[in-house]
Amino acid sequence: MAVLAKGKITRQDWAFVGITLGVTALLFVAFYLFGYTKLQNRIKAQEAEAVRISKELKEAHALTDGIEDLRKEAQEMNHLVESFEDRLPEERKIPALLARFEKLGYEMGLRVQLSSLPTRKTLNNDMEVIPYKAITDGQFHQIVSFINMLERDERYLKISDLDIDEEIEGISKATFVLSTFRFLNEPEIKE
Repeated sequence: MAVLAKGKITRQDWAFVGITLGVTALLFVAFYLFGYTKLQNRIKAQEAEAVRISKELKEAHALTDGIEDLRKEAQEMNHLVESFEDRLPEERKIPALLARFEKLGYEMGLRVQLSSLPTRKTLNNDMEVIPYKAITDGQFHQIVSFINMLERDERYLKISDLDIDEEIEGISKATFVLSTFRFLNEPEIKE
């Protein structure tokens, strides 16, 4: 190298430069083949993993949003079921319910008699129909008001087979079937 500084380039100098360039080229090729391509492959794998995770994250967010909607819907359904069950009497509440109807009829100036009829299950066997034969005596408008009151009651009631006799001396007699319903529990359904 001292010769280069003096301005004379020898064969040894050219050989040294060639070897240095060759070693540099070999190192570059070796780095490219063994280091750079491995890094590029690793980067591509990481990018693919990031895309996959991003997709899964979007799906998870969509699922979470769907779960919240389902929770709200389930809460609304529970509220409706509770409301519906409140409107259907339990078996032990039926005598009190009937006594209340008889009392309300009496307060309206009617004489009301309720007698049991045979119960039956609905077609899909999940509810029981509990019918009562109702006989009322009183003025026509009192009977109609009483029937309207029953139909608007908080409980689910059905009035059928209504027959109101002609008014004689201001008194009419009405007969009808007053039905209420109750849900059956699993053992009752299986029976």
